[in-house]
Amino acid sequence: MINDLSFPLRYQVAVALVGLNVIGTVALATFAYRASRASLESQAARTVAVAAHERDQALVRFLQQRHDRLSAFLGSVESLCGERSPSGKFDFERECVRVALSGFQTAEHAEAAELSYGGRQLAARGSWEESASADEARPIGQLATISEDDGDGFYTMGASRQRLAVRVRLSFEDVDAIFQDRSGLNANGEIFLTDTRGSLLTTTHDPRAAQTALSAPVQECLSGETSSARTVDNRGDMIRAFRPVPAFGGGCIVASLPYADVLVPIHQLARQFVLGSLGFMILGAAISVVLARTATKPIARLAEVARELEAEHFDRSVPIAGPSEVRQLGRALSSMARSVGDLVQREHEARLEAEAANRTKDDFLAMLSHELRSPLTSILGWSTIMKKHRDDDEQTTEGIEAIELAATRQAHLVEELLDVSRIVTGKVRLNMVSQVSLTRVVGAALEEARPLAEAKQLIIVKRLASEPLTIAGDAGRLQQVLGNLLSNAVKFTPAGGQIEVELTSADESAEIRVTDTGIGIAPEFLPHVFERFRQADSSSTRAYGGLGLGLSIAQHFVALHGGGIHAESKGEGYGATFVVRLPCHVAAGAASRRLEPIRKRSVPPLLDRTRILVVDDDPDIRAVVRAILEDAGATVETTGSAAETRETLEQAHPDVLIADIGMPREDGYSLIRSIRTLGSDDMARVPAIALTAHARPEDAEQALAAGFQMHLTKPIDSTKLLSAVTTTLVAQLEK
Repeated sequence: MINDLSFPLRYQVAVALVGLNVIGTVALATFAYRASRASLESQAARTVAVAAHERDQALVRFLQQRHDRLSAFLGSVESLCGERSPSGKFDFERECVRVALSGFQTAEHAEAAELSYGGRQLAARGSWEESASADEARPIGQLATISEDDGDGFYTMGASRQRLAVRVRLSFEDVDAIFQDRSGLNANGEIFLTDTRGSLLTTTHDPRAAQTALSAPVQECLSGETSSARTVDNRGDMIRAFRPVPAFGGGCIVASLPYADVLVPIHQLARQFVLGSLGFMILGAAISVVLARTATKPIARLAEVARELEAEHFDRSVPIAGPSEVRQLGRALSSMARSVGDLVQREHEARLEAEAANRTKDDFLAMLSHELRSPLTSILGWSTIMKKHRDDDEQTTEGIEAIELAATRQAHLVEELLDVSRIVTGKVRLNMVSQVSLTRVVGAALEEARPLAEAKQLIIVKRLASEPLTIAGDAGRLQQVLGNLLSNAVKFTPAGGQIEVELTSADESAEIRVTDTGIGIAPEFLPHVFERFRQADSSSTRAYGGLGLGLSIAQHFVALHGGGIHAESKGEGYGATFVVRLPCHVAAGAASRRLEPIRKRSVPPLLDRTRILVVDDDPDIRAVVRAILEDAGATVETTGSAAETRETLEQAHPDVLIADIGMPREDGYSLIRSIRTLGSDDMARVPAIALTAHARPEDAEQALAAGFQMHLTKPIDSTKLLSAVTTTLVAQLEK
């Protein structure tokens, strides 16, 4: 290989450039020669085809003119020599006819001529061996017939005028003049006419043309095909065109050019091109040597710098000169030197960035831990106090309320995390209803936020549209959106402030504006207000809690309803406005889903004498559920496994079954399927509620498909649990 040679780099490059120059020149010359030859061949094929076509047209004109003269002769004979006899028959004067025919034969240089009337010969000149009549039917376009009984080269033409007909036999000598004209062909070109057997009918310059007349392409031409081809015969390599002659009822016109004559221009050009190519290669070699020296000089300098860099002299400047590729190499080497020189600093910066990313993660985890541990601290603290002071009813009541509030806060945080998980994985599903009253959605959200607002002495101003506004949507998710916005407004508005909620309609859309007089939003943070986990203050000294998820969740749910949400604020200290736009339609008295504040639902009727079987592998969960249900008047039995449940069913005969899903050895899905297949119809139809920590929409679908009537998620809400039991019992009674 060239790279393994020992001579200097500039010589290697020079040899490579010269070689490329020679290869390129030869390739270009070869391509140009082949392209020129193909062009000349195509042009020659068109030339011979045009020549054959022109001779065919000239031959047709010649024969048509002669046919016209035959017709004119018949007219003159009829007018000069014809007479009507006393009997009424038309007859001709014999001498007149003979003299006229003799003169016409002489004028047309005919070998023989015959005039007949009604098939009866009137006069004849020359001998006729064939029996065909002058007015025999010929194909359309045929003006003459080639005589094939002798080799002297004759053709016959005829014409008729009613019953009067004339025919003549003519030599091809007068036709030969058409083919002696070689216009369109060079001096060595040839064009001739053959009969229907391929024999020559016209003279040629080269006697060897007779052999061509018997070739395969001529035979194809005699069968009626027009073609052009490059052929090789005793005359050499030729380009020929073959054209049939319908005017003679057969035969073929052959036009040809010697292939050597066709390539004469390219041979002349080739000599000039070879000389030019040699000059170009010599000039290219000289330029290659200069370029090699110029290009390798910067490379040699770069090699010297590389040796110094190898010696760890990173402060050495790298020269950047020469061709663009060499300059690029110099820049790359310079960048490499700077990179190696800055390696320690960059590694230090990368470590700092990684530490910052870890701190960000730790900050979020610390914030999440704080938000989750705070309710747990309250729950555990009050639990301890209540154990020590069992007889203090007032303190017990206060502790229960605090525990309930803390558990509610923790459940809300978990629900937000689950919502974000569903949004990220694309598994959010809406419980769409054709008509949801936005007035009721806003009212329910306000009722939910009112206790917190009153605790901070905030004023809530409500301005709702006079006409009912309805949309197609999920009432629960819409109430969650408004709840998040109101929760933010209450959180960030100081005591004594004001929150205004306005519901209006414009341009077939409903607009909900939540405006507060709170701390406002800094202009630099406003574009990021809907981003997940983003808070204006995420430090450990922040004044406001939360995970920074509510606005992100609200934005996603609004988008799923085909709407949009944006925030407005003039800056810190000027409050904030959140605007939600949803597509809607106005319908007076439209039906809507009944909404209630999420935390203000009424307790369902007591479950007196209702038998309920609770299945859960966690004894604490069983105890809590049992306490809630017994407090409502139900009779409760509990089991810790699927196998124990099947044994208990035979004696307990419960009205409702409440079962966990995730249990060891056999889960709740398998349990409910086995119950549905029991022999007893009462047990097979017992209503069942799935109470589980599996909260995904697909988990609910799987539970319903397995045989449960309802799906509830942990943590347990006593109101929801009692409502579910009541609803299930009512549905069972209706069946």
